Amino acid sequence: MKLYFVRHGESISNIQKNVVNFTDELTDNGRKQAQHLAESISTLPIDIIIASPHKRTQETAEIINKTIGKIIQFSPLIGEKKWPSEFEGKSLKNSEVEKFFELSKEKNNTEPTWHYSDEENFIDIKKRAGLFLEYISGSAYENILVVSHEYFIKMVIAILMHGDQLSYEIFRNFYSITPLSNASLTLCEKKQDLWKLITLSE
Repeated sequence: MKLYFVRHGESISNIQKNVVNFTDELTDNGRKQAQHLAESISTLPIDIIIASPHKRTQETAEIINKTIGKIIQFSPLIGEKKWPSEFEGKSLKNSEVEKFFELSKEKNNTEPTWHYSDEENFIDIKKRAGLFLEYISGSAYENILVVSHEYFIKMVIAILMHGDQLSYEIFRNFYSITPLSNASLTLCEKKQDLWKLITLSE
């Protein structure tokens, strides 16, 4: 089985450097990125597209699908990490947002079940990524294009690399040094029940 992970194209929040929300849309450049990616993967043996239901991933998947013409399934399992609702759309430089991120780093290390409000913490999204891998392992499809988000894609890759030993500290280090640009393509392959990271596109 092969999983082709695609991060969505450039979004408005990416440009404005805001905390993302469910309705965040692609920029014109993001649509061009998705189209360019579609052309570059048009010869890959994709069987199906599974996409996050967020607006920016829907747009990316639909643009790609105009070129490759496959079934699209939308799944909340591969949605972006949920941030506190009160911060959605606010600048990452907002003082309260900055305080939250600093506090979150501390609490995720010392209190795994801690929540600021209605966000997903490290344990929550690690569990969701694990559920996705269980779901995908039972799929009848062999070549799956997964259109998702930076945080979630990196979480899945980190789980494939570290399994149950993945800690918040390991993940934060992995996240900070791993490039994953908009409309990039990452390939993971499963053989004999073992997953391998084949390519990680910047």
